Amino acid sequence: MLLLTRRAVLASAFALTAGCRVEIGDDPPGPGPGPTPVRFDFSFANGLDGWEPAYADYTLGMEASIGFAFGHERLPTPLASFSGLYLAADNRSDDVFMYAVRRIDGLAANRRYRVNTQLRFATNVPAGCPGAGGSPGESVYVKAGATGFRPEKVIQGSALRVNFDKGNQSTGGADVRVIGDIAQTGPGGNCLAAAYQLKVLSTGTTGPTVTTDSSGRLWLIIGTDSGFEGFTKLYLIDGTATLAPI
Repeated sequence: MLLLTRRAVLASAFALTAGCRVEIGDDPPGPGPGPTPVRFDFSFANGLDGWEPAYADYTLGMEASIGFAFGHERLPTPLASFSGLYLAADNRSDDVFMYAVRRIDGLAANRRYRVNTQLRFATNVPAGCPGAGGSPGESVYVKAGATGFRPEKVIQGSALRVNFDKGNQSTGGADVRVIGDIAQTGPGGNCLAAAYQLKVLSTGTTGPTVTTDSSGRLWLIIGTDSGFEGFTKLYLIDGTATLAPI
């Protein structure tokens, strides 16, 4: 009984201090739990893992000079313990977009998600290297995002483009955001013969918002948008996409 009396006194004192009326046992209900985010981990350790590589942003007829290539292989030393998906091209159009897409199934239909992506890749370009049209590191922009429809290549006039909004080079778009560049963050090396280093980039919590289709699907997109007029080859290692319902 004494304990109950002390609780009542403390409750009354709190009510007076706060300048409002408080009744014991009359706590307002808290907000319920929100929708649970979906985490999708991907890895290129053993293959393409369902990703489809492609390239765009060039004039039709330039395919041979650009020489786009992709595949799965073990990385060179000192990263020979890793395997990854490589993307390579000679940016003769001064605008080549190399990318890969991956469909995600089993989500809520017609639901909006914020798609935040983290990507680990390997690059052999030190920071501060000169290059035609721009730096081979800082002018090759890494982008990540998603769409609620299948990403496709489309012909616009004499050029091959994509059917989603990725922005252009250093500028992101509504569907795909710039998350950084391919310049190494480790100690500088020889700009003409540097070893590959790992690098991690992320959208943080500012990834694009995407609405799934009527079957509960969306498509992840990762790639590079280049202003460097030269050859680029990088390896995609692994990453995570977090889909937060809105």
